[in-house]
Amino acid sequence: MEITSRQIRFLARMGSRGAFGDAVYNMAKNGEDFFALSADLGHASGFDRLMRDYPDKFINVGIAEQNLIGVAAGLAKDETPVIATSYAPFASFRCADQVRNYLGYMGLNVKVVGMDSGMIQSKFGGSHYGLEDISLMRAIPNLLVIAPSDGIEISLAVESMMKYKGPVYLRLTGGGLLPPVYDESNARFELGKANVLKNGRDIAIIATGSVLHNVMLASEQLEKEGVKCTVVDMHTIKPLDTVCLDMLSEHDLLFTVEEHSVRGGLGSAVAEYYADKIKRPKEIMIGVDDRFPHPGSYEYLLKECKLDKESIVDIIHRYL
Repeated sequence: MEITSRQIRFLARMGSRGAFGDAVYNMAKNGEDFFALSADLGHASGFDRLMRDYPDKFINVGIAEQNLIGVAAGLAKDETPVIATSYAPFASFRCADQVRNYLGYMGLNVKVVGMDSGMIQSKFGGSHYGLEDISLMRAIPNLLVIAPSDGIEISLAVESMMKYKGPVYLRLTGGGLLPPVYDESNARFELGKANVLKNGRDIAIIATGSVLHNVMLASEQLEKEGVKCTVVDMHTIKPLDTVCLDMLSEHDLLFTVEEHSVRGGLGSAVAEYYADKIKRPKEIMIGVDDRFPHPGSYEYLLKECKLDKESIVDIIHRYL
């Protein structure tokens, strides 16, 4: 896939859903074999052009998320890759039994896409927040869990997951504008291999999803103050890049940042890996406390949950 600065700007303006829909449309345009299903969220999934130009590839199962996974599993019985989209809390918790049995246990080639995860569905409240989906999905055997950070990484992640023969959970966060983290010089994506974006001797920060942009801003502020940061994009949460984690164990202090509950998410996965290691860094988890944040604007919620740039810097200062 050729990556240009124009493409990166284009995908940033499209947001997470638009970037995802664009990647799926390009696959259809290139003649790739797949089905795309949604639980009455075809337009919200960015599938407008797919539905118009390639209607035979799209199926709307209606507002029936459990049926969505069942139909997707049936279509995938011959190993055809099948995409199934819904909002993250519905794609994960409402469909947990079907995902566990058809995808985890049977290993069918279904790619579940949890849209608008985190808190971007801000004004709809706790029923629409995706704050526990990582913890649930990574507990299911054989299911890969990935969370790209910006538009170009979403495009690369879709390309990779469709080549992978097996079940995947793709977690999409961020809003209608998705600030770019990558440019044409460093954009890359390999399942299970984290991207090290900066190297610094003082602290390490691991992030996943669109909050990585705020982490990069925070690291720039810290570096102005003389704190050298290693910043890692752990886009694949299952399986974790343990080679990268072994490298980071040379640091004394490590922070994980995620738009997810601090219980069971990226931070927990990292802590589980380090638990039996003799040499390991002190780990501080930055994420959403064990609660449903009060509804408000997305910017308000990020600040309230200490996931904005200033709050990340303040938390790190406490431990230096």
